[in-house]
Amino acid sequence: MAGGAAVALPPEAGGGPAREPFRPDASGLIDVVERALHANQTEWIFLRELRVGTGRGAQAAQRLDAFALNCYPHLGMKRICYEVKTARANFLAELRRPLKRRIGMRYSNEFYFVTSPGVAGLGEIPSECGWIEAGQATPAEWRTMIAGHAGFFSYDADRELYCLMRIAAPWRDTPGPTWQLLAAMLRHQRRELTEKPPSPPAQQKLDLG
Repeated sequence: MAGGAAVALPPEAGGGPAREPFRPDASGLIDVVERALHANQTEWIFLRELRVGTGRGAQAAQRLDAFALNCYPHLGMKRICYEVKTARANFLAELRRPLKRRIGMRYSNEFYFVTSPGVAGLGEIPSECGWIEAGQATPAEWRTMIAGHAGFFSYDADRELYCLMRIAAPWRDTPGPTWQLLAAMLRHQRRELTEKPPSPPAQQKLDLG
């Protein structure tokens, strides 16, 4: 997640339906983060609302808003966890309950809060965490914001969407993925395939003439 140059977000597929307007909710912020930081599906496995745990007793499932796994061994198979907050009250409540993010911290090398503008401040982010701000801004607004980046920023001028790293998360050496995490990822993928099955392959008419 290093690099201070602006990153252009990949364009939407041409010829498709009109794009939905940006929604400043958790799903909308995760969309921005995924497109800005994890668009390369060969390099990254990006999972949303990953539930880790059996759901019973002391192993009650905890939901990670988003979890990214780098697939390249030479990059250390980096694991990044994202906790999304769109309201200041929820962000402050999270700070009062640090154990709530213990699963995300356990399985990641970097942990980021992702917030809407105005939700958090530089002096409020725990030292073991990073902070990414995402949302919508006009080009003029973006020009005043960009100076506050901490190593990464991107701006989609077409949709006026931005992703701005305010605080870089410190790298933490954590144990490798466990069977519990692997099971959670497989359950997640099975649910995704059930709820959103892939489109059937396009078939061409065989011309024998």
